[in-house]
Amino acid sequence: MLRPTKLAAAITTAAVALVGPALVAGPVAQAATPDKPHGRTVTVDMTNKGFTLPREVRAGFVTFEVSTKDANGHDLQGVRLHKGVTQAQLIADIRLAVSPDPKTAAKGIRQVQRDATLVGGAAVEPSTVVDDTIPLCAGTYWFFDFGQFFVPNAPPPVFHRLDVKGPFRDWLPKVDGEIDQVDTKAGPRFVSPDKLMDGGTYLVRNKAPEIHELMFQRVKPGTTNRDLTVFLTTGKGQNPFAEAVSRGLAAQSPGRFQLLSFHPKKGSYALLCFIPDDKSGIPHAFLGMHKVVKLT
Repeated sequence: MLRPTKLAAAITTAAVALVGPALVAGPVAQAATPDKPHGRTVTVDMTNKGFTLPREVRAGFVTFEVSTKDANGHDLQGVRLHKGVTQAQLIADIRLAVSPDPKTAAKGIRQVQRDATLVGGAAVEPSTVVDDTIPLCAGTYWFFDFGQFFVPNAPPPVFHRLDVKGPFRDWLPKVDGEIDQVDTKAGPRFVSPDKLMDGGTYLVRNKAPEIHELMFQRVKPGTTNRDLTVFLTTGKGQNPFAEAVSRGLAAQSPGRFQLLSFHPKKGSYALLCFIPDDKSGIPHAFLGMHKVVKLT
């Protein structure tokens, strides 16, 4: 059975609620290193039958070139389990976090943050490959398809082990701009340029105290942030979205960062985060964590 989109699942959660060791990147470094560090590029073809990864890579900036031919898309998520935490524990946490009940979702996402460091990953659909570059220090990491949690009656996702070895000696690759995930008095927000270059490389930093993701979903021409706010919080007004799918970067813990490069169709997009708030359980997009940008 087809899994629901994150937007559809998040609308359910929001409707229920509304009605009833840090790696923070500093200023952008224009280093002379290549955009895709030599020897650390991992190609990941995601299908409904799964995906494969190498057993190990060298520490540093590792680029995951993620793609799929499946219309409903997939979500490559990387984690590092905290000491003593099992895969079964994290799976149980995530099942709570994706619950349509806000209180349950809030409890679940708090437990996810307690039990693991989320290092990011890529959300993909057939229109574009997503290149996600992640700084990985030596240690054991696990990658899985987060989308499996939205497939009714599906078994738990397969966790693929990735051992990262050696010292971290890389410099930050050259980037074209920054997208920050921040916390404000008004709630979680994205801080980014209004225009982004299609195919550019963008540094995405989580400067907030909660877990965040970065999804790009195409919106109709002329759509404003206010249009998104009205639609997401009330369900009224014209649907601003021009498509049902999204692509971008998977969830990352506070203090983490990733680098994004992809080639979607040019036009207007909404930056969105559907991770539930750790207090209210409402997906962050419904709390104002959205922004309309243009890919040129």
